[in-house]
Amino acid sequence: MGKSKSFQFDQSFYNLANNVTKTILKNKKDGITQKQQLENLLEAELAFKAEILKRKRQSREIYKKFLQKITIENKNILSARPYFRESSVNFSKSITPAIKTSDIEKLKTFTINFNFIKFIKKNWLGPFPERAEELYKKVEICRCKLIENNIPLAINRAQLFYRKTPRSHLDLMDLIIISCYGLATGVDKWSAKTWNSSFSPMLIGRITGPTIEQYSQTVLHFFPNDKKIIYRANSIRGRQGIKDIRELTKAVNESFVKDKAEGKGIPPVVSVAQLSELLQSSSTVSADTIVNDEGIPVYQFTSDSKPNAEEQYVLEEEKNSVYLRIAKLPILHQKVLRLRGLRF
Repeated sequence: MGKSKSFQFDQSFYNLANNVTKTILKNKKDGITQKQQLENLLEAELAFKAEILKRKRQSREIYKKFLQKITIENKNILSARPYFRESSVNFSKSITPAIKTSDIEKLKTFTINFNFIKFIKKNWLGPFPERAEELYKKVEICRCKLIENNIPLAINRAQLFYRKTPRSHLDLMDLIIISCYGLATGVDKWSAKTWNSSFSPMLIGRITGPTIEQYSQTVLHFFPNDKKIIYRANSIRGRQGIKDIRELTKAVNESFVKDKAEGKGIPPVVSVAQLSELLQSSSTVSADTIVNDEGIPVYQFTSDSKPNAEEQYVLEEEKNSVYLRIAKLPILHQKVLRLRGLRF
């Protein structure tokens, strides 16, 4: 008996799995736990920042360049979020005002992550300080090992998502790549001062977010509220396995009620018909499509006895080709064809 669709992977998946296994076994030789890896990373980042801030003139110039990148090049304050190891609440409440007012001294007080550390090294003028270089390498190694050791988690979440959702423009390897991106983001955005039991659930949330977002990407243009509804519906459908459109609509509206209670902006109440239309128009394949054992969508349709425009064109072309050939026949042969009832 052949394997089911969910367990059929191409060679690239097996190569990835083997490489990940070898890397994790290699990383385990140092005997460092995930808790120690994370705490070593946080400690090294803080030490790097302290070392850089000792050079007051140079560090000030670096922060100036950062502000120029965010406000002039990117023209988007939110593009600064990946550079800080701060919660979204603290970013909105404290970092955003500091960027708006170009308050460099205030920005120096916030915790940075590897993205900002790379920016500092890239934009440093002259020889990079020796101690800062040592700390940079330590941050890079700790971060890399922490991500590598959690790649099985990213692969697992990608597999679960792939099994639970209808086939789309994303295959399994696409989902794994997106999940690994979310994993790296989670490692960079952990804002607690030390490791705790919520670290893994946080990583899962960071992995799932980009996966649903990319899965919800549409060919058609949708307004922000519609995109929010599509994203939320796909998220709930994936986590809770709700298939009935009425139950799904109810769950989506209930989730938005909770968001409103937390002070978040929400779209208007969505109806069953509206949600159904949004999900159908946003998908690159039919949500009701039957997928065979080979993963190929099998569409059900009612045949029409009347030829469509393409079929009519082909028929006319075939007739014209036959008539041209008849015209080249001897007169006697043409008369015989006319006697048989052929009109040309």
